Amino acid sequence: MIPLTIQIHLIIYSFLFGIFFFSMYLLWNRFIYCHNIYFRILNTFSFIMLHTLLYFLGIEKISDGILHIYSLMIVGIGFLVGEFVARKMKK
Repeated sequence: MIPLTIQIHLIIYSFLFGIFFFSMYLLWNRFIYCHNIYFRILNTFSFIMLHTLLYFLGIEKISDGILHIYSLMIVGIGFLVGEFVARKMKK
């Protein structure tokens, strides 16, 4: 069993990382987009690998690398919240 404080830290980190991931996704699409399909595949692959590495390094510091399904769901929720906030800011 993981202590409650570690679970709360993991949830907060996952949520904030989801928002960070969305903001980096917006920046990545604006600045790195190109029409060459091979370059886009390489950029997407490197983007995902970089952010996956960053996420797991954070989890390593928080919970010794123990990953739970709810932490991935919280990343998704953070991503959706980031998208919602970006849409509201556009208006």
